[in-house]
Amino acid sequence: MIPGEDQLRQCDLLLEIGVEEIPVESITIAVDYLRQSFEKLLLESKLSFGKLLVSSTPRRLVLLAESLDSRQQDLTLLKTGPSLALAFDAAGNPGPAALGFLKKNNASVADLITETTDKGQFIAIRQEIPGKSTPELIGEWFPRFLNGIAFPKKMIWDSFRPGFIRPLRWILALWDDQVLPLSAYGLSSSNLSYGNRYLGLDHRVTINCAAEYFPLLEEARVLANREQRKNLILEQLKSITPEGEQVEPDPRLVDTVTDLVEFPNAVLASFDPAFLSLPDKIITSTISQNQKYFGVYSAEGELTNHFVFISNGNPAHRDLIRRGNEKVVHARLSDAMWYYREDTRKPLENYLPALQDIVFQAKLGTVAEKCDRIGKLAQRICDQLQFDSRQKALAGRAALLCKADLVTTMLGEKEFTKLQGYIGKQYALAGGEDPEVAQAIFEHYMPRGQGDSLPETVSGAVLAIADKVDTVCGIISIGMMPSGSGDPYALRRAAGGVVQILASRDWNIDLDDLSRFAVDLITHRTQVEQNSVPNVDAFFRGRLKWLLQQYNIDYDVIDSVMHIDSARPVELRYRALALQSARLKPDFIKLVIGFKRVSNIIAEAGNFVAPDPGLFQQVEETALHTELMSVGDKIANALTRHDYPLAIDILVNYGSYIDSFFDAVLVNTDDQSIRANRYGLLNLVRKEFLKVADLSLLVIE
Repeated sequence: MIPGEDQLRQCDLLLEIGVEEIPVESITIAVDYLRQSFEKLLLESKLSFGKLLVSSTPRRLVLLAESLDSRQQDLTLLKTGPSLALAFDAAGNPGPAALGFLKKNNASVADLITETTDKGQFIAIRQEIPGKSTPELIGEWFPRFLNGIAFPKKMIWDSFRPGFIRPLRWILALWDDQVLPLSAYGLSSSNLSYGNRYLGLDHRVTINCAAEYFPLLEEARVLANREQRKNLILEQLKSITPEGEQVEPDPRLVDTVTDLVEFPNAVLASFDPAFLSLPDKIITSTISQNQKYFGVYSAEGELTNHFVFISNGNPAHRDLIRRGNEKVVHARLSDAMWYYREDTRKPLENYLPALQDIVFQAKLGTVAEKCDRIGKLAQRICDQLQFDSRQKALAGRAALLCKADLVTTMLGEKEFTKLQGYIGKQYALAGGEDPEVAQAIFEHYMPRGQGDSLPETVSGAVLAIADKVDTVCGIISIGMMPSGSGDPYALRRAAGGVVQILASRDWNIDLDDLSRFAVDLITHRTQVEQNSVPNVDAFFRGRLKWLLQQYNIDYDVIDSVMHIDSARPVELRYRALALQSARLKPDFIKLVIGFKRVSNIIAEAGNFVAPDPGLFQQVEETALHTELMSVGDKIANALTRHDYPLAIDILVNYGSYIDSFFDAVLVNTDDQSIRANRYGLLNLVRKEFLKVADLSLLVIE
């Protein structure tokens, strides 16, 4: 153990875990857990520190804690036992209660003291618990941390169990200027680190203290501070391109590349300009997704034949490295060019028969059958929106071709699977299809995820809704409702896309009608669950709530409108926005209070009679009823015009009649017939209000 930790002082802890190259997706898992686990250790051990840095490279995890307490504070615990009267007998000897207390706390009679409280006198013991040294605590924590990282997969080597994401190669651990003794997987800690791989695996770097760590590793071509490495990459990307050209911004790719290298060197390379005849995304997919390189664009935004890659190799061999990467890109683009030329020898329509051999889902049939359902749903949507015959024809043609690219060579070879839809668009254009049909093929996958764009063309929006409704209704109808985090067919994303598109375009489509039509189509192919329709409706309701939340509408406002027009996302959104806007107005708050009173009074009533004006005893009853007849007509007209602010204003103006009624009328009178008549009147009031919203669900402070 490290000597000299009897007195509290502040020390620097440096920990580096050397590993074979860690996969990019696992680095964040390890770094996050390292920070979380170490901070938990400090919190539970009540150790203070000045600054904490957790970082990484592909070959190392790094932790630097500055000004860390060298040990825990000693603790004094006072443990109180039974009362003094129960603890000792008349002769002053400890009784069973006292002996049990002493045994439990591993103490003797000599350790007992008397503790006086406002409840009397009790026996107690005072225990001194010496704090542990921080090096001792870290030694206990270190193996727990290594074993606790939730890597998706682990390797086992040299029979070391449990495994790790990759084999460990060294452990550097310093407590100020002394080696902190740690061990794991057959390794013991030292003050040795290792430089960049291209310098050789035996290139040792001796670290004498934490202050030397980052500078000495930089000399050995390792930037162990990830932020420093990332910023250097960004600077190099800005300065390396020729004048008038620039690297395409790609924050996600920058993060990926940062975790692929230890000492970044940006290199400008190029490919044969002949490949620029390929559609842009085929090229950029090859460069960025497959090779993790950056595309370069002209000032006009056109793709050039330049690209930039981030090298981790020896800068002295820059030209050799560049030529090697150019050869790889040339080979990949040559393959893509061959796929493209072969595929476009025939029109996209010629690929349709092959869709009959691709199963979408065992019970739901082939992709060809799915396309047929999409086409029928698209026509149903066009009918609801009263589109003309030309628009129907465009949507129908797009539905027919929307999945044809799945069986092309370009996608069939699994090289460019993320480009489905885009490939279909390009092949449709090459085959002379209408540009809107081609764009719809591309857009019908939108939105692909949170924050993704929505379709811009009418046909694209129609097709996207049809495709997603078919998927949601089909999967739920065969009993595969998503549960918890399990959603293998991404139904939440699909249903969310449907309501987003409808809301963005103000398409007042009846979603219930569309869902039932979709389920009916599926019943022609397979047997569906008995409760398919209610399950589909409930699933879309959940996405509608999510949609309203995206507009920052309060949860209670959402609850108050969900019982009306929940099959029509557009109507629901406008109604909720109007209510959200009105809820803070003083007159509206008074209205809500009055309506809550109406709802509460008749909440327990089962049956209601039609109110008989002949039984009204006070003018306020008559006024409430008479005005209600007029209000009903006004609200009906406002709702017909979808003027929800006006409908709310009508209710607000009617609120004074409710207030006057409650000020003057005792509803729960002893006369049963009068009480029932008044209940019936209040029930009519509630029914009229519910046509706009259930104000009883609003929370009023």
